[in-house]
Amino acid sequence: MLSSTQSLVGFAFVLAIIIVDGLILVEERGDSETMVWIDGGTFTMGSDRGLKDEAPARPVEISGFWIDKYEVTNSQFKQFVDATAYATGAERFGDSMVFQSPAARSLSELVPLSWWQLVKEADWRHPEGPNDTIIARTNHPVVQVNYEDALSFCNWQGKTLPTEAQFEFAARGGREGQIYSWGDQPIHREQGVTNHWQGTFPIKNENTDGHAGSAPVGSYPANDFGLYDITGNVWEWVSDWYHPNAYVILKDRNPIGVTRHQSFDPSEPNLPKRGIRGGSFLCSENYCQGFRVSARMPADPESATNHTGFRCVIPTRSNRLDAVWLN
Repeated sequence: MLSSTQSLVGFAFVLAIIIVDGLILVEERGDSETMVWIDGGTFTMGSDRGLKDEAPARPVEISGFWIDKYEVTNSQFKQFVDATAYATGAERFGDSMVFQSPAARSLSELVPLSWWQLVKEADWRHPEGPNDTIIARTNHPVVQVNYEDALSFCNWQGKTLPTEAQFEFAARGGREGQIYSWGDQPIHREQGVTNHWQGTFPIKNENTDGHAGSAPVGSYPANDFGLYDITGNVWEWVSDWYHPNAYVILKDRNPIGVTRHQSFDPSEPNLPKRGIRGGSFLCSENYCQGFRVSARMPADPESATNHTGFRCVIPTRSNRLDAVWLN
């Protein structure tokens, strides 16, 4: 039987080999067919030319991570439900929020947020209500999932939800300080580069891209990191609790958001919110412009909508020792 001294010597020898080789024994679990490895680095997070909660723009250091190439689809979520008998929040509550374009003829006639309706029996299988179905939309992003639903799926796959910093770093695709995932130019006005609302929201959707709602994942070009629909299509849950001044509060290395107790949404100050990122098919030039890479949005983690989905990450380091030291 080895003595404690011998065990310590053996451990030190193995550790010395690891250090000399510049390696650490960490399994890289990301599937390169469905995920992309994002090398860590420093980038400018936020924007000083966006909304107030996107400022101040500041340098943030991120460790490497794996991220899904695509938003999680209805087909993938069904596999999870079939394997676990999981019931989503909307299924347990018996209703969920659905966008319905109002009948108003002009923006001046609208009551803010009147386009959201609580619809009975709306859930991930029936995103707009009991008469809706996903049978022909198996490759569309799953929606009508709340924060817990999204995290449960990711955990089932051995993954988790991205932080805001991870999401923005990935969405930028290495395009430092630019407005969109494709650059600074608003080419989405003329070209099909992201699924967004064309026309005057929420009254008239001109639907010039052929997708009045969500589109099958991968319908639009990937960004420079090879990620599809990282802006547009559907909003995506991130792990951070929301605060409008997060960028003043948080640290600059691998920020993970404020605490639940600190979470604050000025429009509903007594309700802690998680963040959502990336924008959706409801984002327009005249409204949220959520398809900008710095855009942020608070969301009730217990609620679900027909324009919010998610993708997962694996925050595993590469086997380079210097990458691990960033933690």
